[in-house]
Amino acid sequence: MGKEKYKIAVVDDEALFRNGIEMLINDHEQLSSHIMASDGNDFLHQLNTSPVDLPDALLCDLEMPNMDGVELTKILSEEFPAIKVIVLSSHYEAELILKMIEIGASAFMPKDEETDEFHQTIIHVIEKEFYYNHFIVKSIREKMLFGSKNKKNELMEFTLREKEILALLCQQKTNKEIGAELFISSRTVEGHRKKLLTKTNSKNTAGLIIFAIEQGLHQIDIHKSGW
Repeated sequence: MGKEKYKIAVVDDEALFRNGIEMLINDHEQLSSHIMASDGNDFLHQLNTSPVDLPDALLCDLEMPNMDGVELTKILSEEFPAIKVIVLSSHYEAELILKMIEIGASAFMPKDEETDEFHQTIIHVIEKEFYYNHFIVKSIREKMLFGSKNKKNELMEFTLREKEILALLCQQKTNKEIGAELFISSRTVEGHRKKLLTKTNSKNTAGLIIFAIEQGLHQIDIHKSGW
């Protein structure tokens, strides 16, 4: 049997770029193009009126007419949380990238990304729920070094099990992998993950990881050369 095919949607107001991305998606054996839309309203209309399954992931531009990527991501995080949003943009501002993660995006890719990294990011997000590349690491570094300092929530308490699961999520392990390591079921891991989301007011696993890094619960090398 071949590997499972993942359904990928694209929302971008530039038709030529959108068509090019669709070709890149279909060039990979594990990916197939799904809904192609010109803006957020168009995507939601197709999603609600077409007799098709939900896409596994959405590649979303930020600046679009009618409904931009920010508003669309907010809506999807509330109404269709199963759709993993990957921001695909030429805007690399640290504050904007982290804001998109905060409201529900699972990854960020520049529009001039290399093909192999493009495919890897999509698959990694679908299978692991989050992918932090050097753009996200650089954004975190800039915020931690030069931005306003986040005051740690001293009232927040995690159980030992929640701390273990949060640490493993930060290593980008799946519920199944975490369950195997801790000798508990995937369902139990998911229950703890949902409690962590509630406690930290995070939209998804990506938000959890960013929270853990900013609060000093997970360490990354923010001084690594090239970042």
